[in-house]
Amino acid sequence: MKSEISAHNNTISYGRQWIEDDDIHAVVEVLKASRITQGPKVDAFEKEMAKYCGAKYALAVSSGTAALHLANIAMNVKKNDKVITTPLTFVATSNSVIYAGGIPVFVDIERDSLNIDTQKVEEFVKNDKQVKGIIPVHFGGLPVDLEEIHNIAKEHNLWIIEDACHSLGGSWIDKEGNIHRMGDCSYSDITVFSFHPVKQITTGEGGVILTNSKEKYEIMLSLRSHGQTKSADDMEENHGNWYYEIHSLGYNYRLTDIQAALGSVQLKKNDKWKLRRLEIVSNYDQAFKDLKQITPQLHPIDQDYSYHLYVVRADFRAKLYNFLKERKILTQVHYIPIHYQPYYREKFGYKKGDFPVVEEYYDSALSLPLFPAMTQADQDHVIESVKEFYANQ
Repeated sequence: MKSEISAHNNTISYGRQWIEDDDIHAVVEVLKASRITQGPKVDAFEKEMAKYCGAKYALAVSSGTAALHLANIAMNVKKNDKVITTPLTFVATSNSVIYAGGIPVFVDIERDSLNIDTQKVEEFVKNDKQVKGIIPVHFGGLPVDLEEIHNIAKEHNLWIIEDACHSLGGSWIDKEGNIHRMGDCSYSDITVFSFHPVKQITTGEGGVILTNSKEKYEIMLSLRSHGQTKSADDMEENHGNWYYEIHSLGYNYRLTDIQAALGSVQLKKNDKWKLRRLEIVSNYDQAFKDLKQITPQLHPIDQDYSYHLYVVRADFRAKLYNFLKERKILTQVHYIPIHYQPYYREKFGYKKGDFPVVEEYYDSALSLPLFPAMTQADQDHVIESVKEFYANQ
């Protein structure tokens, strides 16, 4: 017997935003104000983000990609500098290195966590002195072993940019028992988050950069808005209040007040939504524990993680994908390994076989629906449909 499908246009997507009346009200209030961009809402949102994550500085930008790009520049990535990251991420992670003039180099993943393999990271940096930094990704919301990566980076004089776009609101515990909020930058130089609609909170499009370095913050602050300054201390001349100078080649990576107002309201709900995501993950894990054709990503119990994805290895992945789509359940594959992409093969010479663990994972990877507005009826329908599919194989 099939469960009732809740009315999200009769379709359950793998992820979606949750917009309520208070979100709409906040946006409308800005639209009625005199300034809808470069106004007070961005500054307020940045302060809220810094406090929420436990970092000294927060800089709101137009996307997670923009955040990664500015972070690479702030870490002084130059031509032919190598930066280690995972091939299991969205291409923005590695593209940002190229934007800054560097060369992204990949290290394979761990089979259970799906995060970058720290042992292989250590082996790589021992043999290549052109490596300048590491961009670990907290895949799906499961924290990477950041403490170990920090130890490696410290030994080899490398910097760390955390790609935490999957993990806003989560925390992890170090070996001494200290709790670290995602984005506190206690074991990294910079952390970035994304506010795309499928992430934990949304600003439509948008992102934020966290750091505890005033110097790096000021570099990125200038670059966010065309590299311009109006500070009398920085300018070579001053012709009046209208005057500004461009001291570096910057970008238009600003977030609007409309988006920031939405982000501020969404942020207040994230801890509640995180608990709902954990509940959904737990329900799936329980439902599939005896289903041999499904192997979920590692989900440690009793941990304060903020999951963005519910990723499984699934037998007959393509058939299951189509079967669920026919039942208006929209799944996704996260991600096509970056080294498979034609651009990366042609520019850097990557080929199939370079990273066997991520390649094996990709052959059966599927992300099932996970978002806080998902009802129990939604999840029951997903679970029953998956079980129905495998019962007939």
